[in-house]
Amino acid sequence: MTGPDESHRPDVDRLLRWYPAAWRDRYGAELATLVEDELDGARPGAELRLSLARAGLAERARGAGLVGDSRPASERVRSGALLVLVAWAAAVVAGGAFAKVSEHFLTSDSAHALGPARAAYAVVVVGAVAGAAIVLSGAVVALGAVSDFTRAGGWRAVRAPLTRAVVVTAATVTAFVALSVWAHRLNVAQRNGADLGYSVAFLAWVSLVSATIALWGAAGVSVARRLDLGARVLRVEAGLAVAGAAVLTMLTVAVGAWWAAMASAAPWFLDGRRSGTHPVPAPVPLVALGGLLLVAVVTAGYGVVRIVRSWRALAAA
Repeated sequence: MTGPDESHRPDVDRLLRWYPAAWRDRYGAELATLVEDELDGARPGAELRLSLARAGLAERARGAGLVGDSRPASERVRSGALLVLVAWAAAVVAGGAFAKVSEHFLTSDSAHALGPARAAYAVVVVGAVAGAAIVLSGAVVALGAVSDFTRAGGWRAVRAPLTRAVVVTAATVTAFVALSVWAHRLNVAQRNGADLGYSVAFLAWVSLVSATIALWGAAGVSVARRLDLGARVLRVEAGLAVAGAAVLTMLTVAVGAWWAAMASAAPWFLDGRRSGTHPVPAPVPLVALGGLLLVAVVTAGYGVVRIVRSWRALAAA
């Protein structure tokens, strides 16, 4: 029979998984012993679970170069650039939502009244194109390192995240084809909320699209963290990341300007009401995508701070 001191060892082992594997290999046994002594045969409580989770995540953040200065400058700069990449993945999700929300907005009022909204929308489009170009440029700059990584068999280390991304992408494409066939059998009103089944299916597809973007972002980060980038390439990537963060900020401001302009000129459009009504110009979809963009800007901004703080040390390399 298992003794009281060992009955909850699996719980302790699971809690230690919050810590990085390298940290567990070095300190895990000692920490597990301390935790077991403190528990004295009892189950881990909520306070202990939260404390270990918080400490483990902090250790992971330090190990990834996201906080502190213990990691080499190159790792801190790389982590800052990857934060900007993650921010752009979130912005792509928000951008898709904005494209849907703003669809046909020019038909909601006169061209004169919608002049500010038209200008803001143009800035959003320019920002989206510029952001895509920056991300693509970053991928092109890293092609040599990716080639070396692949030839060395490094793909085995990232096979799981890449496989997940491919599988979900296939499901998203399949669902899109099925949804398109369904949509062609419906009228405009049914495609815009009158058909409950189609609306639910469309929201499910949107969730799949978001998951696809998130998984490819995670796969990209997983690959990028393992690439052997020289100091010169890393400096270029850092510069692109700073530019990407600036463009993301511009795009977010433009979305806010479009929202404000539409709220002034045609508030009924924002809430899908009939012309001339005055609903509260803050519908849930706009609030959600605006919040996501703000989170993306803050994330990218923190990434830039990490890059700038480590730039001098990297430039000396």
